[in-house]
Amino acid sequence: MAENNKKIDPGTPDSLDGNLKTLERVCSTSFGMLKKRDLADIAVDSGSQLKNGKKLLIKYFGKKVVIDIGPGKVYYLERQKDSKDPDSPGQVDIFSSSIILHYLNNAGGSRIPGKWISYRELPDGMFYFRTIPGVMGPLVKKYEDSFGDLIKTIEKHGGKRSPDFANGAIIYPFPYFPMLIIFEEKSDEFEAAARVLFDSNYCHYIKTDIIKMILVYMVRLLTS
Repeated sequence: MAENNKKIDPGTPDSLDGNLKTLERVCSTSFGMLKKRDLADIAVDSGSQLKNGKKLLIKYFGKKVVIDIGPGKVYYLERQKDSKDPDSPGQVDIFSSSIILHYLNNAGGSRIPGKWISYRELPDGMFYFRTIPGVMGPLVKKYEDSFGDLIKTIEKHGGKRSPDFANGAIIYPFPYFPMLIIFEEKSDEFEAAARVLFDSNYCHYIKTDIIKMILVYMVRLLTS
């Protein structure tokens, strides 16, 4: 899965759907891995549900997504507003599909302890952490004067206000992979700023380079 991170500039939202062939190859390989495993075990370890013995149902940023192992398809359970076909629930974009499949293949079943760590504390995080402020830039700019609006947007995508941080919110890309956003509004003395923290058991679900891809997608989702 590190391959698609090399092909896509994680600092450029417009490039998320770039290099289609690479992402298709990654998804094909990921589906091949899933077909060799016990889907019931994957469901337990990932927080997803097994349907009809051949499909997995999981929440991705609050939306229910179906992973149909047989034909190798990933689609939304419910029709999306931007769906071109009113009778179709809508296929998940290839970028998100690669992330979802990565999560399912790497989920180890460890539960969330509630301990938060920064990106630079992740293995290889020192290599990427200086680019994170740039990734978060569009989100900071959009909500610089309104943390309340950011909370509302996060809640629309299955997240919630943090019970431990007055200026924090938790968003769930996946059931066992929460991210904590701590936001400082713009003031007379300081510019607006945002930090993202991760559950300390993250390594049982997502690899560091894929986390940055998730951040890029999250920013696009919350600012669109």
